[in-house]
This record gives sequence, C-alpha cells and structure tokens, in this order.
Amino acid sequence: MRLGPVALRLAVLFILAAILPPEASAVPVFARKYGFNCTMCHSAIPRLNDFGTRYRTNGYRLPGREDIEKTVVESPPPVAFRTSVAYTYDEYQHVSEEGAAKQSTLELAGLDILSAGLLGDKIGYLMVFVPPITAARGVAEQEASLEMASIVFSRIAATSLSLRAGRFEPAYAAFSVKRHLTVTPYEVYEYSVPDSFSGGLTFSQTQTGLELRGGGYGPVRFAAGLVAGSPTNMLKDPPQDGYVRLEGVLGPGEGQTAGQRFGLTAYIGKGRTEAPIASAEADAESFNRVGVDASLNARGFNLALQYLRGEDQKRLWKPDRQEKAIWSGGFAELSYTSAHRATYFARFDLVKQPSQIDRDITRATIGGRYYFEDHLAAHLECSRRTVAVLEGDDETEDFVTARLDVVF
Repeated sequence: MRLGPVALRLAVLFILAAILPPEASAVPVFARKYGFNCTMCHSAIPRLNDFGTRYRTNGYRLPGREDIEKTVVESPPPVAFRTSVAYTYDEYQHVSEEGAAKQSTLELAGLDILSAGLLGDKIGYLMVFVPPITAARGVAEQEASLEMASIVFSRIAATSLSLRAGRFEPAYAAFSVKRHLTVTPYEVYEYSVPDSFSGGLTFSQTQTGLELRGGGYGPVRFAAGLVAGSPTNMLKDPPQDGYVRLEGVLGPGEGQTAGQRFGLTAYIGKGRTEAPIASAEADAESFNRVGVDASLNARGFNLALQYLRGEDQKRLWKPDRQEKAIWSGGFAELSYTSAHRATYFARFDLVKQPSQIDRDITRATIGGRYYFEDHLAAHLECSRRTVAVLEGDDETEDFVTARLDVVF
C-alpha cells in the first residue's frame, strides 16, 4: 500500500489543527431549542456523553427539568442536516482475479435530514431521512431511505418505563452504529454468514417494531423488544424476532464518559430459507445471537469491548448442510477525548467465521477528529481489513479518508 506520503500529509494537517486554540461553539437541533452547546449532550459528535444518554432515555426531555419543556410547535424548527466532504483512498489486494483494485475520490459523501422533539408532555419523536441523490462527478450516490422514524412514550403510568414504537436503532447494539466515531464499520455488527438465509440480518440495521425500556438512572436497567427482523421474511409475516438486554453501571454516569457499564444481550429470530418472492410457503427457521459488552472510562479514555456469538440453523445456511453455522467475533476500541477539541481512536475487530468456512476477518483502524466548532469536524482515518485465505494470499483492503463532517 503506497500511502506513506498521503497519510503523512493528512496526519500533519490534523495535528496542526488539534493544537489550535478552541473557538466558540455552535448549536444545531436540540441545542438550538435550549440554547446549549452541542457538547452538553456529546462528548465527541456524534457520540453521546452521559447527559445525552439520559436525555435520549428520558424521551428527549431534560432530566429533572421536564416542567420547562416545549413541544415542536412552541420551539424553533426541529430540523437539521448532516453531510460530509470526503477524500477517500481504497485499495483492494487479492479480492478478485483482476488483481489489485484502487480508487481515489473527492466528493460530497451523503446527506441526512434529521428532525426530533416533543409532540406532547411525555411524547417525543425522532426521524432521520436519507434523500435520494444521483451520482455525479464529485457527488456520491445514495438511495432514499427512512432510516429512523419513531415515537417515544415516557414515564408510562408514572413509572420509569418508556415505550418506543416505529423504526429505530434497537438496544441490542450496545454501541451505536449511527453515532460511532469511525467511518469504517464494526465488523461483528455488519456480519452475517455468507449464503445464510437469516437474510443478511445484521446488528447494524435499524428495525421496525416496539421497544420497552425501564430501570431509570440506577445501576441496573433493561430493554426488551419485538421487531420485524430478517429481510427474507414476507410482508405478511408478523414481527417474530425478540431481544432482551440487561446492563448495569458501576459508579457515577451512564458508562459513556463516566462510570463502568456492563451489558448482556440475547436475540432470537426467524428467517425463511429463500427470498420471500421465490418461496411464499417456505417455513421459517430460527437463529440466535448472544453478546456481552463493556464500556470502561478513566481520565478521558474510553475502552469499548464487545463479544457476539451467532448460531444459524443448518437449513438457514444451505439446504444441503448438515451442521449449524456457528460464528463469533467482537471488537476493542480505545478512544481519548482531549481538552483541545480533539478525539483520537484505535480499534481492532475480529470475526471468526463458521468452521466450515474457516476464514477469519480482521480489521485494524486508527484515526482522530478535531472540532473547529461543535457542528464542524475534521476527520482522519486509516484502516486495514484482512480476510484470511487458507491457500494463497490473504484478501486485504486498505482504506484512508480525510473529511469534513458538517451538522447544521
């Protein structure tokens, strides 16, 4: 990978930015409503801090100050936009018979439209819409998608229970895919067994369904949900995938920037053995996921740990297989938020595919972000992904990106 000069120049620019004195902060979306800085809820945008986690759990109401809340009719327009201008270098080795493949682009990389707020005293909502964009020189293509659209009913019957309904990011993903620091994905959240009819269900996907949360801000809380599940299920199928998550926090905080959080997740779902259109009468087969996680904090450092194990019934994998597909994986991510508006991160991912495939996937990622303003960040990231091959050379991807992320 001939990235030395490019990566060096980008790193120098990032370091110079990181030592500049901080400027005044700006305030999009929720911050506009209250007159707060974005850092009130975010340790390093887009990652939430402890207060931001409590705010989200409380149905988008200020904890302890619910009596001063205003609905979307009474407050500034609850709309924001998010986009990036990105330089990206991608190089693949031994992935195809054509040999190495390289691409280098400078483009506008996507656009999200966000809206959130209160519809009533204890009713909040969140919507994220991805509009369609036609590919052009300097503009990345994207398909239209309603990524999230949910309503939250808080303090049900004067208890700590809350109910989220609609399309949302489920609690079984212990570390948010939509608010993580890196461009490269959590490999274990993106993984599904090749050729498995669990439908390519991954923990990175948003889901449509219901999620009940409880436990308040004490050391132990729970979440349980019923969701639509695998994409191979038919439109007429009722939601039949369920999950439960338990977590506890030792010490003050929510485990985001303070306190030590530990969690346990279990997911049971069903998928059809063929695509819905091709097999209207196919029986659904079960699969399951079990995970443990931890988020540990000390002196500005955060260590995120995730382990996940999956099991697909043999008919879900391939009809002629006589064994279940069992896989496991996880990641360890260390990040540090400095007092100079910079955040640094390093992560190692590992997925051990089923023994019948026996091709481990690894990824090593390093990078950082510098915040010129709360809503404007410079992002530098380098990553190498490797798929082990028993005979021949390993498949590799080398990825470098430098971008400006903007939220307004």
